[in-house]
Amino acid sequence: MARSIRVGKYKLIFGRSATYDALLIRSGYITDLAPHCAPAALKVVDLSAREIICRPTFLWYLGRFLISHSRQAAVLGAYVRQFRAKTVICFDNIPVVFDWAEVLPMPLIVVQHGMRQMEDDLAFPSTTSNVVFLSWGELEADDFRNGRTTKYPNSSHNRKPREILPVGSLRDSLYRSRNFQITQKVGQLCLISQFKGIDGRGLVLPKERQQNLELLGQYINKYVFDHKLNLLIALYSDTSDALRAEKEWYRGIFGGNCIFNDPSQEFATYRATDESIISVGIHTSVLWEVFGRGKRMLACNFTGHSVFKFPVPGPWYLHKASYEEFEARLTYLRTLTDDEYSCLAGDKPKYLISYSEELPTHEAIRSAVMKRVSQSRTSR
Repeated sequence: MARSIRVGKYKLIFGRSATYDALLIRSGYITDLAPHCAPAALKVVDLSAREIICRPTFLWYLGRFLISHSRQAAVLGAYVRQFRAKTVICFDNIPVVFDWAEVLPMPLIVVQHGMRQMEDDLAFPSTTSNVVFLSWGELEADDFRNGRTTKYPNSSHNRKPREILPVGSLRDSLYRSRNFQITQKVGQLCLISQFKGIDGRGLVLPKERQQNLELLGQYINKYVFDHKLNLLIALYSDTSDALRAEKEWYRGIFGGNCIFNDPSQEFATYRATDESIISVGIHTSVLWEVFGRGKRMLACNFTGHSVFKFPVPGPWYLHKASYEEFEARLTYLRTLTDDEYSCLAGDKPKYLISYSEELPTHEAIRSAVMKRVSQSRTSR
């Protein structure tokens, strides 16, 4: 039985420690990876917790790695040896996790958790990190191949993995697996909200983001009125105060000429997009996933900044447009038949989101984990 005491900033842990197949690095409140690592015996570790396991193996490796690595990397390396872990997995929202992988005796499995914002200039990193990257699609493989790199703080900023496995989006895969019964409303548009407060809440280019959203609101307001359509707004906020402010902001644009989804429902935004004939928005992972499911969408970039660019060229991306151009493009996409739109999109949705019915994303993650576990067991 392990016990612990607190000494200043550090938590000292005494007693015997168990062994685990895999370690999961905690990285904020996003979709939980833990259920998708089973049946591997899993240990969740928080590298910000300042834990020190008072056992010879841990202390030896901790001291050894601290000579040439950061504290968190050293702790991770010591954890792996102490728990005899066979693999480590995490999301890609940890800025320096590609560097931490250097202390591991096996590749670190890094799962893409959202769309990646790319630098304008090309860069070809010379160092290959000890990482297997489970990407959303083939797009990311092409990005690395063509010298495109992500903006900081994404973990692959100026770094590249040793292997890329396109597996799709985890949350999108979980949504598909639920098989919700959705009735599409032909006269309904869905605006995917990206309103995060006027100050942008620390996001990249908050001023430009807000300009995009304000102009999109003006255009949609005129469009639904002119074409006698209904507007459903898929809300973003996750607290009552933020939700109230978000609704008030939209009512300032649309008055009573819109309805809101219920964000407390499971997969509320995904369901709102599938319920509508077409979804419209700016710079959001949800638009990527809508496109990946073969659904109609229009990504708008009125300021023209590359951060808001949709990565797959086609009529579903609108760059610096007047209202007349917006109206024409949205009408064109909205009035296509399903067969016409499917023919137009071709294989591009799968290029962006590599979802497979035979091996859905949540199962592909499990497969990647268990492959490493099995290889480690066999090699012993």
